[in-house]
Amino acid sequence: MIIANPIYDVVFKYLLEDVEIARELLSTILGEEVQSLEVKPQETSTETSGDIRILRFDFKAVIKKPNGEINKVLIELQKAKQAFDVMRFRRYLGDNYRKEDDVLNDKGEPEKRPLPIITIYFLGFPLNSIQSGVVKISRDYRDVVTQEILDIKEDFVELLTHDSYLIQVHKLAKAARNKLERVLHIFSPIYQSTKDKHQLDFQGNTDDPLVKKMVDRLGRAIASEEIRDLMDVEDELDRIFEREMNKKDEIIAEKEEIIAEKEEIIAEKEEIIAEKEEIIAEKNKLLIEEKKRAEEEIQKNLELQRQIEELKKQIKS
Repeated sequence: MIIANPIYDVVFKYLLEDVEIARELLSTILGEEVQSLEVKPQETSTETSGDIRILRFDFKAVIKKPNGEINKVLIELQKAKQAFDVMRFRRYLGDNYRKEDDVLNDKGEPEKRPLPIITIYFLGFPLNSIQSGVVKISRDYRDVVTQEILDIKEDFVELLTHDSYLIQVHKLAKAARNKLERVLHIFSPIYQSTKDKHQLDFQGNTDDPLVKKMVDRLGRAIASEEIRDLMDVEDELDRIFEREMNKKDEIIAEKEEIIAEKEEIIAEKEEIIAEKEEIIAEKNKLLIEEKKRAEEEIQKNLELQRQIEELKKQIKS
């Protein structure tokens, strides 16, 4: 089936604007039931800079843990197509750490408190050291002395740290091994059309209800002239990005060449200085030896003069 390529920001955004699809997708990624989901549209943004493009979503979610525990959390989802400036991600995360929301206290009364945060990163570029398509970075409470894993949770710690998920679309397995991979296959570039990169010829398993919903919505996206036009705009931005990056690479290469030449000149000068210092040291050594010989000659002359004076005294007497 021909669908819009969700690696494009406009398509990805269109897909997740369906709150039910977003809820089920997040449930699948987290491996926990997202019972309710609130998208915060004022914080859904695409940011473009000279070296980075990021699509960002903030969700407020109520999650039911496997043990039945109910938690309200913030889910921060970011998608980047090119290698990123990590400080931009950290700044977004810092923004969320400062937010508060209504949470029921032990007395059942609402009070303003920060929410735990979960971050999800969809990456359209590979990370060199991580070969898995989907990775969870989680936390343990560990006694440092005994190395025992502590089966506890503490609000103070939970609000200062967070779990993260990395999804590398270019490293997703070609054959889906579980529900998560079946769902994420819709983002896989293996289905990209050679004629039109705006679309995918999706051949994945559509028996899964969530995959079917996503395929249907992405099928409507590719039929939208407005979305296709916005994909063209993204292509142009990508071309500008690549040109700017190539220029930067050329400038960096030129600067590195200049630095290398200057380092070579400095090395040559240091070698000349070292040679001169060696010559000066040799001359100083010769001068010291000459001075020593002169002092010894003076002492000999003084001794000879003393002996002559003694002889004169002896003759007179």
